Order: sequence, then structure tokens, then C-alpha cells
Amino acid sequence: MAGSASTSRRAFMSQMAGTASLALATKASAAVSVAEIGAGHAPDDQSYWRWVSEQFLIDPNIAYMNTGTRGPSPASVIQAQFEAIKGYDRDRLSYVRYVANSEAKENLRARLAEFVGCNANELAITTNTTEGMSIGTSGLDLKAGDEIIYTNHDHSSGGQPINLRAARHGIVPVVVDLSSDKFHPPNRPDTILAAFEGAITPRTKLISFCHVNYTDGCVLPVKEICAMARAKGILTLVDGAHPPGMMNLDIHDLGCDIYAGAGHKWLCAAMQTGFLFVRESLLDRVWPLNYSGPVQGMSMYRQAASPGSSLDRSRMAAKYELHGSGNYATEASLSAALDFHETLTIDAIEARVRHMAARARDGLREIPGVQLCVSDDPAMSCGLVSFKVGDVDPIEVNDALWDRHGIYIRDVTHPEIDWAANRASLHIMVHDEDVENLIGAVAEVAKEKGV
Repeated sequence: MAGSASTSRRAFMSQMAGTASLALATKASAAVSVAEIGAGHAPDDQSYWRWVSEQFLIDPNIAYMNTGTRGPSPASVIQAQFEAIKGYDRDRLSYVRYVANSEAKENLRARLAEFVGCNANELAITTNTTEGMSIGTSGLDLKAGDEIIYTNHDHSSGGQPINLRAARHGIVPVVVDLSSDKFHPPNRPDTILAAFEGAITPRTKLISFCHVNYTDGCVLPVKEICAMARAKGILTLVDGAHPPGMMNLDIHDLGCDIYAGAGHKWLCAAMQTGFLFVRESLLDRVWPLNYSGPVQGMSMYRQAASPGSSLDRSRMAAKYELHGSGNYATEASLSAALDFHETLTIDAIEARVRHMAARARDGLREIPGVQLCVSDDPAMSCGLVSFKVGDVDPIEVNDALWDRHGIYIRDVTHPEIDWAANRASLHIMVHDEDVENLIGAVAEVAKEKGV
């Protein structure tokens, strides 16, 4: 027992390396090392991107086009989760001492911050976008009668925290109506900017909106909205569920005050991974919600925090992580997902995503009766392609694509705002043949329905 208790870091890491790997591969190429993948390949290099798609464990009979809901993880990310579970279940003390220690968490936070374009002290690792949106909405000191703007094409993860504050505290929700056909697609970003500006009153304290609408795939003019709000002394909260892992993200350049993002979608990490950015100058104004850490730099025993101590985290965005036990496996998955994306490079990934989305839009546009709801303008679109097949129920379209062709997309339906569309997510687990099959399958449904 004495030998186990005094396990050295070298011995523990040797044990970790020597244990058997999880049997992940369902095809011969599934579990290559990340370093073998390489980077810098052109978006139309079909051979290379097909090989990248084979790093995912998706059934070869399925064309998976719903990353906007959940992005499957590549084999290397799944393996990292498995090794984390195995490590802390085998020898938790050594695992938290040598692997999942505070230095590793700080390194992960710093890597993620660099990936999304902010400072490490401005970023917290969260469970999902919803957690970040809730903190951004409910963590601010507001009073009855103050107004928060959001849109009727926001996700409920952004809208409902606002309505909760309205019910509890008398905050007034102000909804920007994006249901008009002029927004699907908009002819230019100014159309969207004007809609937000028209909703502002002297009582507006916060503007909450999506970076990319999950309904129609529209990329909103985030930088322009934030600049307009800042000039009027209004804070901004951005729902960034989709951009991380799909497109090059520079939060500082966007100029927002708070940004909540997901790890389990386009970044392809495990479920219950995400992040929250809070601008450094705003950290003392956004309160944690679910919290067990220092309050105003003091422990429950009134011990003051010293620089660099665990108590000192209450002065950084890391305070939003202080709410009890975490999950080592999800953090390991996030680190491995960053490895995967950094190796391919986010520029190459975005170029590939845009290449496939453009091909899908071009093909769907040629089908009689099919209406595209997303813009061709690169400033207003990326990897989500939304469309309508005449008046056919989107669920019927989904079912036909799945039952006959193994194509998995989703519908987004909100009759309250007269919105019903299909949505395809074109990420790196999708290859060119999948896109062609999608176009052909939609054409088949359109013809059968006589649209």
C-alpha cells in the first residue's frame, strides 16, 4: 500500500500509457494520431477531407448533417475521455495530482481563450451555451423597468432566461421581430442592424442575440451591433453556440461584453462542454449564479485571497466554474478537440465548411419549389443551410431523407412566428458525396409532393 500511496508522476504516467486502449475503431483508419492528419489542405481536396471524415465513428450508411444540434466526436476525442475515466477510477489521487491538476486546467483555459480570441482571465469553462447565457442575463444587477432586447429567432437558451428575469424582477423583454421574409435571407447586414437599433429605448440595458441564428443559419452583424450598443452605453450578450469550431472566432474583435459558446457542437467535444467570456472590465458586474467560491475575495471563514491562490479565482472569469465537482472526462475531451481543430487549422475547416455549404445552396436552389432561407453572402452565412420544400411539413422532409437515404438533418419549426424550415449542418464529417445525395434526395421529395 505504501508504494501505491507514493506513486510518482513518472510512474503514474507510465501506468497510463501502458494500459489498453478502448476499442474505438469501426473502420481501419478511425483511430490515427492527431499528428497524422496534417493541415493546409484545400477545401475541395476530396480525398483528404474524406479521410478526415473517417476519423469519426459515424455509421458509414449515415450522412450526418446535424452538427448544429450535436457534433459527433472524432476517435481521438472519445479516446481522451475514456483515458480520463480510466485514470481517475484507477488512481484518483495520482490523476488529480499529475494530470487533472490546477496547472492543467489553467493551460486548457489559456488554449481555449487563444482559440476563441480573448484573454484567459476573461474565460470560464462551462457545461454548455445555456449556462453562459443564464449567467450573462441573470448575473447583472438590473431593476424593474429595465429592458433587455432579444429576437424571436433566438434559441430559448437566450430568450427564456430573460423571461425568467421578467417574471422574478420586473425586467421588460423587448423582442426584435425577425419573422418578416426580408430577413430570410436579408439583403444586407444593415437590414438586421436597423431592426436592433429600432428596438432601443432609454431603458435598454442589455442586447442579447445569436451570433448565428439556429433557425435560418444567418450570421448576424455582431461587430456592428456591439459597436452601436457600446456607443449608447448598452451591454451586449452573444449566444455563440455555433461559431466555435465552425468559423474563425475573435471575440475581442467582435467587441461584445459577454459571449457564451458551445463545445459539443462544431468543436466536436463531449456533451456538457462550453465556455463563457466576460470582458475583463465587466467581471465585477456579472455575478455567478450556481456558486461555492470566494465572495468578494473572502472564504467562508473570512480568509482573504492571496495572489495566485485558489481564492484569487474569484477575481477572474474562472469564478463561474466554482460550483462543486466537475467532470475530468469532459475537460479531457475539450483539450483533445482543440488538438484536433488546431491540427487541421480553423482556417482550413472554415474554408471546407463554406465550400460544402455553397455547393448545397447552389444545388438546392436549382430544385423547383425549394426556397433557400439563408444568404449567399459570406458575411451572413457559413455552415448552416436552411431551406423550405414548398409547403411540405419539414418533418415529412426529414423522415423521407432519413428513411430512404440515411441522411440526418433537422427541422426548426415555430408556428408562433410562422417559421418552419429544414436545416442541414455541413461540417467536416460530411463529404462531397453526402452533399450531392442531399440535393438529389430533396429533389425527389419535391417532385413527389408536386411543389
